[in-house]
Amino acid sequence: MSKVNHGELIRKALMTGVSYVIPFVVAGGVLMTLSVMIWGVDATKVEGTVPYIMKQYGASILGLMVPIIAGYISYSLADRAGLAPGMAAGLVAVQTGGGFLGGLVGGLIAGYVMMYIKKIKVNKTFMGVMNLLVYPILGSLIVGIIMLFIIGKPIGAINTALTNWLKGLEGINAMILAAIIGAMACFDMGGPVNKAAFTFSLAAIQAGIGEPYAAFTAAKMVPGFALALSAFVFPKLYSEDEQEAAKASWVLAAAGITEGAIPFALADPLIVIPSMMVGGAVASAITRWGGASLLTLGGSLFTLPLTKNAWALILGLVVGTIVAALVVSFLKSLKYRRKNDVKTANGGN
Repeated sequence: MSKVNHGELIRKALMTGVSYVIPFVVAGGVLMTLSVMIWGVDATKVEGTVPYIMKQYGASILGLMVPIIAGYISYSLADRAGLAPGMAAGLVAVQTGGGFLGGLVGGLIAGYVMMYIKKIKVNKTFMGVMNLLVYPILGSLIVGIIMLFIIGKPIGAINTALTNWLKGLEGINAMILAAIIGAMACFDMGGPVNKAAFTFSLAAIQAGIGEPYAAFTAAKMVPGFALALSAFVFPKLYSEDEQEAAKASWVLAAAGITEGAIPFALADPLIVIPSMMVGGAVASAITRWGGASLLTLGGSLFTLPLTKNAWALILGLVVGTIVAALVVSFLKSLKYRRKNDVKTANGGN
């Protein structure tokens, strides 16, 4: 019997929850922001009007975020049986003030509860009844008791403390946090570390704080732009395939897609990844220094109209891109020279 790797199960569950929640947050956030952009803040406060209804509709969709992420975290661990208890845990997390953090914890609790309930052997004849009645009712009851009477309020207190801490960050401390987010965003370019930075930023958005996500947005565009710039200025440092990939990486970067830089990282990870992390950290720190804030997911050049102090995000992106391009070009040039020196020493063979 193989040993269960709980760390891997939890990581996969969290990534599943994040993947499923993104469309809801993007849809709700964009609708709310567009209502304000088109009609103005005052118009969205007049009940019964189109601006008001549109903003409320977007807010309702956004309100699904915590139950959805909790439900799909649980689903990842316990399949369909975990969905209802997980979403129930998310609802309780909202009620008890646990917010996004409570949703993550509640989803994991629901998933594990249902995982072990499902281990109880039942005659196949009764499986339909188990799936339809027993699993959702029993699971929701157990998870509800745990969330309501045991961990709900403590998680709510922790969530409030984290929110206050984020709001209280100023100056160098805020820039250091932003730099860490930026470095993480560029480490594996869409992988688990990148998703961890995204999840933190998403939790901040849920608390009404948009600065971390603006910092994340600036950083995730850096690799595509920086590598395209480096390949354009110093083509001899890149293979023909990489030069072709560079033509697309900046387009993907403009759309906020970091994965366009992955081929470069795979080809030369020890040079590309640290270089991009440096550029991403610089971009995020400058973005936070300038007070850029973005409360709508799908961050890219196309969301600049929705960004508060967008000039800071642009400045951070430009400076971070130049820094990353300079660092990666310098390190690659050293490698290129060493390779040529070896060829010369071997008589050009």
